[in-house]
Amino acid sequence: MPPPARCQLCLAAPAVLASDFSAVLSDILEQIEVACLRLPPEPTAHNLVQLAQARGTAVVIDGDVEIAAALGADGAHLNDLEKYSFARRQLGKDAIIGVYCGLSRDRAMRAGEAGADYVALGPDLDLVRWWAEIMVVPVLAELGEALERASEFAAAGAEFIAVGGRLWRDPAGALAAVRRLAALVA
Repeated sequence: MPPPARCQLCLAAPAVLASDFSAVLSDILEQIEVACLRLPPEPTAHNLVQLAQARGTAVVIDGDVEIAAALGADGAHLNDLEKYSFARRQLGKDAIIGVYCGLSRDRAMRAGEAGADYVALGPDLDLVRWWAEIMVVPVLAELGEALERASEFAAAGAEFIAVGGRLWRDPAGALAAVRRLAALVA
């Protein structure tokens, strides 16, 4: 049996981007491996998409397929499974399309069956462990404000850990918070 895959970071940008977000993001991406950046549907975020992609970080746009296509993003992060077919048609077979499924096993299974590239689950350790043990579609654990629980979810089998919110408001700065997070999932 091959060893389990290493858990990777997915950074969820704040809904409203600060004026210095580009500089902060650049510092993070220069020093820490980030698998994916989730950006809000901001039509003027082309420079952020290019910045992340130039450093090998995939970019998905939160909830807006048209903006994802217009910005040249790698895909979309959907909150509504009903938009999956449209997203796949619009973005193509090679796009990354993930679906947030909350705490619903049924919704996660339906997203996986539909062809989602990953399912995003809420911060329920048993649910993430269950998914990782029996399903092949990668699971992204949405930790929200619970950064300190990252190692638990990585150990439970999450292929990706998504964080945002508190990360960008950390008193020591976002770079320091991402460093701590990366150490927890290493």
